[in-house]
Amino acid sequence: MHIIFEDYYLLVINKPAGLSSESGASRHPSAETEALLYFTKSLNESSTSNRLKPTPYLRAVHRLDRASSGVLVFAKTKAALTHLMGQFERRETEKIYRAVVENIPKPASGSLTNFLIKSEDGRKAIISETQVKGAQPCELTYKVTKMKGKTAELEVHPLTGRFHQIRAQLAHFGSPIVGDVLYNGKPLREHEIKLHAERLTIKHPKTGETLVLEAPPAEGWW
Repeated sequence: MHIIFEDYYLLVINKPAGLSSESGASRHPSAETEALLYFTKSLNESSTSNRLKPTPYLRAVHRLDRASSGVLVFAKTKAALTHLMGQFERRETEKIYRAVVENIPKPASGSLTNFLIKSEDGRKAIISETQVKGAQPCELTYKVTKMKGKTAELEVHPLTGRFHQIRAQLAHFGSPIVGDVLYNGKPLREHEIKLHAERLTIKHPKTGETLVLEAPPAEGWW
């Protein structure tokens, strides 16, 4: 597990594709479980107290899709969790993603503004150009950073944080993410798409310091 940052309040990792962000009812392997195992072992090795809890507090602050990778933040205290979740809800965080897409977008940079609603089974986001009942506005900006054949790497800034937003908006625009078969992309590897959360900027829940958390894509990304 690649740790980006750690202190008394936070644990930040570079989540690999294939792991769910949170542990839960599903049987999928999760980053939260892996992080908790590491945190528990670290506490046991560094503490001389015999009053340690068998399972210390650790919760994912936000989510990354199982098939994507990148910066994922865990809170080690309830107060830190509440503070950080508030930042996400108020859109006080800044997120930058990398995406490799089919069909080079034209123009090479721009913004996408649509409306998004979940499918009836909750597995997919449906994009609409106009407001429909239950739909939420979604917006992102993108910029082409590399090109090869009909494939392009994009730098993406989501301005809203909707379910599957980047995946659905890019596919609706005609440039699905490589590997994202749910949104008509070509298959890559099971449980892996070319979407990576490269940078996340937050305020530290205790000190208020601005934290710029960065994780490079995996080797062989491009």
